[in-house]
Amino acid sequence: MAETFKRRAPSQWGEGGALKEEILAAAARLLAESGREEALSLRAVAREVGIAAPSVYLHFKDRSELVATVTRRAYEKLVAELGEARDGGTPTAPLTPHAPLTSHAPHASLTSHSPHTPRSALRAMVHRYCTFALENPRRFRLMFGVERIVGPREDSPRHPVWLVLGAWEEALAALPADRPGQVGAEQDALLLWSALHGIVTIAMALPYEVDRRGLIQRADELLDRIVAG
Repeated sequence: MAETFKRRAPSQWGEGGALKEEILAAAARLLAESGREEALSLRAVAREVGIAAPSVYLHFKDRSELVATVTRRAYEKLVAELGEARDGGTPTAPLTPHAPLTSHAPHASLTSHSPHTPRSALRAMVHRYCTFALENPRRFRLMFGVERIVGPREDSPRHPVWLVLGAWEEALAALPADRPGQVGAEQDALLLWSALHGIVTIAMALPYEVDRRGLIQRADELLDRIVAG
């Protein structure tokens, strides 16, 4: 049976980059929807984009390379947002009882009296992690909720998940070296991120609207427990 697909206007000279981005976006959508890497096929990606399957091979040699690129892009986006939050050093402004936390509130600045310190930068990262997950549920699922094809353990160090851990390590390393309860930037980073990710994942897994205010408050409490002083 002949393959059917949406007819797409042929790319003009120099538009190969645009087609590559369309392929990546389509693969990301299909992965997030199915939740299984094994269910993804290059033929399905091509059909989603509206091109013939062989056209995908002009940009990616196989499914593994396509999935790896999609995955890295997602993690790089998160790392960029964490870096932006850290550089701004402005956590979510304190909420009053009558000020609901909207989708844009997590990026609001504190008052001008709040100094930009390593600790405020870390708190801003914690808040941004929460809002990144809530505002990008498909991308978050793509990163942490897709059933992956198991690869050899020796490939683990090349996985982009370590980019995120590195961002937390850098932020923790900037804190005072003599702070109470310090274990070490690497261990503290793993503990903080693991616990924060657990809070966020549980909140998103429940079949109810997420209490954004409560989530931010729990994240703050977690940070204060792990990073004392």
